[in-house]
Formats: sequence, structure tokens, C-alpha cells
Amino acid sequence: TGEPGAVWISSLGTVSSLAFSRDRRWIASAHEKGGLQCWHAVSGELGPVLRGHIGTVTGVTFSPDSRWIASSSNDVTMRLWDSSVGTLEFMSGSHKASVHNVTFSPNGHQIASGGRDRKVRLWEMDSVLSSNIASHDQFGPVVKVVYSPNGQAILTASVEQTVKQWDSLTGAPVPLPIRLPESLLIDSVSYSLDGIPVAFRTQDGSTRLWQLQEGGTETVMEGSSTMRRVVMSPSCRFIASLDLNDTVELWELGVTQHKRVLLQKGGAAGETIGCLAFSTTGDRLAVGSWSGLVWIFDSRSGSLVISKKLTNQEISTMSFSPNGLQLAIGTVDSSIYLWDLQSEECAVELKEHTECVTCVAYSPCGQWIASSSVDKTVRLWSRQQPPGETESWSCIHTVQDFFRHVLTTAWSPTVPMEFVTGSWDESVRVWRVSGKGKGVVVKLVWGTNLAVLHAAGLVLKDVAGLSSTYRRLLVQRGAIDDVLPLERAGGLEVEE
Repeated sequence: TGEPGAVWISSLGTVSSLAFSRDRRWIASAHEKGGLQCWHAVSGELGPVLRGHIGTVTGVTFSPDSRWIASSSNDVTMRLWDSSVGTLEFMSGSHKASVHNVTFSPNGHQIASGGRDRKVRLWEMDSVLSSNIASHDQFGPVVKVVYSPNGQAILTASVEQTVKQWDSLTGAPVPLPIRLPESLLIDSVSYSLDGIPVAFRTQDGSTRLWQLQEGGTETVMEGSSTMRRVVMSPSCRFIASLDLNDTVELWELGVTQHKRVLLQKGGAAGETIGCLAFSTTGDRLAVGSWSGLVWIFDSRSGSLVISKKLTNQEISTMSFSPNGLQLAIGTVDSSIYLWDLQSEECAVELKEHTECVTCVAYSPCGQWIASSSVDKTVRLWSRQQPPGETESWSCIHTVQDFFRHVLTTAWSPTVPMEFVTGSWDESVRVWRVSGKGKGVVVKLVWGTNLAVLHAAGLVLKDVAGLSSTYRRLLVQRGAIDDVLPLERAGGLEVEE
């Protein structure tokens, strides 16, 4: 008849894709803000909610036997879920850009995904299921890193809902003296001066705080099940949350029942909110949108201080300078903007990255910025301001030793000057910065989950027995000189 049937409304927001199960019992809806919702096809009753994507879910499909759901996303992952209980069984970050579509083969033995990187990738279901991505020992892509106030420990959080603590000097794991709930969803990790280290969002929508000590107390702040992001001020006085309806709320700890709504449903223009950031003192909260608009609120009063449209690109990350006078803004188009909050001008644009900027972090002295990106690099920027001249920044070093996107970075609060990185390649690495100007050197101090040895600037001498193919490959990459007597028998020597 063409007449509409039942109308179902999801709390997960705008629908980006739909799929029927082959047995016609279930419908899966994919959403712009990262969730998937299963519905009973006849009654419309809600089934499992699949959470984990951190970007728009671009595609969803059921396996021929309706047992599995595969999803693709612009967070560059393809994921496989158990449709009956909604658990994540497999995740791949092999694509180098947004994954646009995913499908099963007719016999269900293969999964194919296609992405913006112009690649089609195939997975055999037998090998996918045997990988056991959700095993207890699997760490997963690292999405958040932070130093303790004394610089002696590092706290990390992963996509696989795992929180770990490390000795910052040696990289040795340090047990957490608290037991975290299985329903944990990682949104924010941070140490505070009084010992409260972390704010988490759980699946029931509450926000929980734990003290990092034996018998530490737990504070529970009730929220909406549609909450999708939580950030905590460095002093641990304020917590800000963002839900799927783009509503931003602010709590003041100690007055947990007193909650302010800073932005209702994205403000007057219905903006899609992407990120939140507190100033070092916590007295300012920056809110960034997908349209390039930034709001700055006074955390104590909840009043709007200023709003400004700084770019036409989606804002992916923000960070205040230590003195609170500048805001660094990273975008999906690879740019970094520095907004002078005194003059209200955005006069500095940093362009060296080639893909989305995932994190920007000021050094404690405010003279350096470390930025991470989907382009698998961390770039180190130095501030210059000769007397009587305007401020300028330049990229003085690029760390390229990653195998996947670099998702997060943070500076040590103590000397020597070091920063930590977390990557989609599941590694946590600490880097030491030494030297000045063009003589700056960045060296790896330690790293975890370094599955493959990666070395740069090496030269191989007296290599024997190479095939012509491998010889051409090493010449192309500068590892050997084409005029070396490769045919001569001999050992292998490595020079730095």
C-alpha cells in the first residue's frame, strides 16, 4: 500500500545504515555517533546495543546464519559481533582510512570490507574467530594515556575496556589496587592531586570515580544511558559529560546532585559536538563541534565566556596551554589551530600532518606541543617569539616509528623532558626529548607491545646471498648501497 508501518525511535541518534537478519527475526540499525541497536523485527522490542566504534558506523550486515553482525566505521575499523548477546568478537584496524562498507560471502566463510583507502580486504571467518580478540590478555588500541602528578606512573586505557598502570621509568606494569567493573566503558582517565585517578562511564550511564589506593572510596554520579563521553578537570573538581543528543552537562564534585546543563541538544543551531577539554586549573571548559564552532564556558558559574567559529572542518581534539591563554585545536583535515584567548584571534595554523589530528598536548613549560595523527606520526612543535616579534611555531621533529594510527599523547610533568604515546598498534611508548633548535633528538625510552622491531637510519654491510628481488628492495629503502659487493661471502654488519 505504501503506507508507513511502525515507527521506531532510537536513543542512539541519526541512523546511517540498516540491515535485516537472514531469518527475518532481527533488524540492526547503525548510527552516526558510534552505536548499533538491534531490534526485534516483529514487535520492535529493543535487543542488544553494540558499543565500541568511536566514529560514524557506515555499514552493518548479518551473516547468512544470522549469528554474527559485521560493522564498518569511519574510525577505520571493521568489527564482528555476536548478534545474540552483543559482544565484540573481532576488530581490525587494517584499513588506513574510513571503512565504508562490509559484507559476508554467501556461504558465510568470508568477510569483505572496502574503505576510503581504496582497498578491499578479506577475512576468513575461521581465522577471525580463532583470534579471540576479546581475550583477557588482549590490550587493544590505546586511546588514552596520562602521567601521574609526580611523573612516576602512567595510566593507560584501551578500546578493549582495559585500564593499566605502568612504571614510567622502566615500563614495568604496576597493579591497580582497585577492581573495576566488567561493564566499564572507557571515556577518560586522569590522576588528580588528591589521589582520585579516574572517571569512567558504565553501561548503565553512571559516572564512577575511584581513589587509587587500597580501600579507596567510590563515588557514583547518575547519568543517562545515552552518555557517550566524560572528561574530568585536572584538579578533579569538575566533570563534564556529553550524550548522544549533543547535550553537555557539568558536575561539581562535592555537590554531585548539582548538575548544570551547558548546551542543550547542540545549542541553538543543533550542532554535533565532538570533543570537550578543561583548562589546567579547571575553571574553563572548551566544547568543540563538527562544524568548527568552539564554545568556552566558565566552569564555576556555567556561563558562556565566548563562542567562535574557527574553521569549517570537524574538530577532533582540543587542549589548553598550561597558562590557559591559548587553545590548541586539531581537525580531521590534518590542521592544528592555535587560538589566542586574550586577543580572541586564531592567527597560527600548523600544517604538517597529512591526516586527522587525534591529540594535541602542551609540554608543562608551554613551549612545546606534541601532536598525534592518523598518519602514524607524532610531530613535535617548538614555540619561538623573539623580542618585539609575534609568536610562531615550527615542526622540529617527526616520530614515524608506528605501525597504526597514533591516538593519544601526554607529557611527563617532571624532568627529563619525556612524553608518552598510545597507538592503534596496541603499543604504549615513552620518548625522551633532548637538544635544542634543529639539534633536537627524540629517542625511545621504553615501549610495550612492540610486536615488530622497527629501525630507522640503519645501513647493512657485506650482505651475502640476496636474491635480486630482495636486493632491489633494500637498495630502494636505502639500507644497502647498490655498488656494494653483495655477491662476496661474508657476515652481516649493522651500522647506525
